[in-house]
Amino acid sequence: MNLSPAGNAWQKLVFNIAGAEYHDFVTLAFGWQKVVGKLLAERTELIKLEHDVLFVSVMNNVWMQELILRKNQIIIDIESILAIKLKEIVFFIGQEKPRIGRKKWSK
Repeated sequence: MNLSPAGNAWQKLVFNIAGAEYHDFVTLAFGWQKVVGKLLAERTELIKLEHDVLFVSVMNNVWMQELILRKNQIIIDIESILAIKLKEIVFFIGQEKPRIGRKKWSK
């Protein structure tokens, strides 16, 4: 019997449910922490990917400034780590939304 880690099964399930149309967005969602690190990943939320432009909600203007300064490197890292080509990333201050299983932003 060949067993695979539960994470792989979970990711395959999400990709199957999302379909081909959302493949790149799901890949970004799973790999976002690997690209920006745990600290920034906890302070952001990927909103949508449209026409090769990624929209990212950010906790506050301090973290948005940090991300804006790193934007070009983040785009390069997304392409090298996740093999997704982006034209642009748009960061904006978002409203905190309660999510099941997600830690709330600390202020």
